[in-house]
Amino acid sequence: MSGKIVCVGSALVDELYFCEENTIAGTSNPATMQKNVGGVISNIAQHLALLGNKVELITVFGDDSDGKWIENEFINAGIEVANSLKVRDTTGKYVSILSKDGSLFTAACVDICARYLTPSFLSAKTDCLLNADIIVADTNIDSTSLQWLASFARKHEIPLIIEPVSVAKARKIAHLEIEDVFMLTPNEDELFSLCNKKHSTVQDAINELFYRDVNHVWLRKGDKGSVLHSKTSLIDLSAATIDIQDTTGAGDAALAGWITGYVRNLSPEMCLQMGHTLAFEVLQIKGAVKKDINYLTLLESLKNYYPDAK
Repeated sequence: MSGKIVCVGSALVDELYFCEENTIAGTSNPATMQKNVGGVISNIAQHLALLGNKVELITVFGDDSDGKWIENEFINAGIEVANSLKVRDTTGKYVSILSKDGSLFTAACVDICARYLTPSFLSAKTDCLLNADIIVADTNIDSTSLQWLASFARKHEIPLIIEPVSVAKARKIAHLEIEDVFMLTPNEDELFSLCNKKHSTVQDAINELFYRDVNHVWLRKGDKGSVLHSKTSLIDLSAATIDIQDTTGAGDAALAGWITGYVRNLSPEMCLQMGHTLAFEVLQIKGAVKKDINYLTLLESLKNYYPDAK
């Protein structure tokens, strides 16, 4: 593949608060804080660039100091942002509180992305999108924009991957026409939000998505690993036992690792192992992006988790 990976979605300031003791609701919890460039699609784009991929990000920058900081961080990381939008507004922010064991206790997000990344704006970026080997979008953008991207990708036969982000935001996909969407990447809670009918089992929910002509559903199952479902097959991969520091961005990292294998024409099993490996590496640090990773070190780490990998 000779083109680039085009990512569409939110770029935010991440403020992560790591509680020093067991988290207690309704009161103040002593914590340490870390500030990073964040947002689901931003995390994905950053890891894709670190792994040696050609990446362009279509996002929104506010005209404040946070927006300028985020834009400069992307440029310094080698991520193209020429087709992003600068607006007279406040840059979005994601604030999370993490329990002592690194699990997410609660979070809140303020995001300006949906009001600006409209279908009319995206339609003005068709030259950029047509040059993509893969388009990756998160559900931080509006449902009308997600529908525009799905229709555009289907018309031009470009693989589109949609990351659901959260249970609430995944509901945007429930009533969209998602025929020929290449892959959806939910966890078990998000899976049911993607569906336009109520289902009692995971398999019934996946069957609905296949009935709506999605090509692949990559179901993330936490410490039980993940399963890549296709219409005629599935690949089930277990998770390694690791010391988790922070769960922020693990799913984003997994998708970046998987895409990196896919654009290099690696086997489906190897792509999944690469996704898991990058997620494991991120789970063992504080923050959503492992800034010292590259393609070769990812392969070296993969052998530690999956010594039989070929």
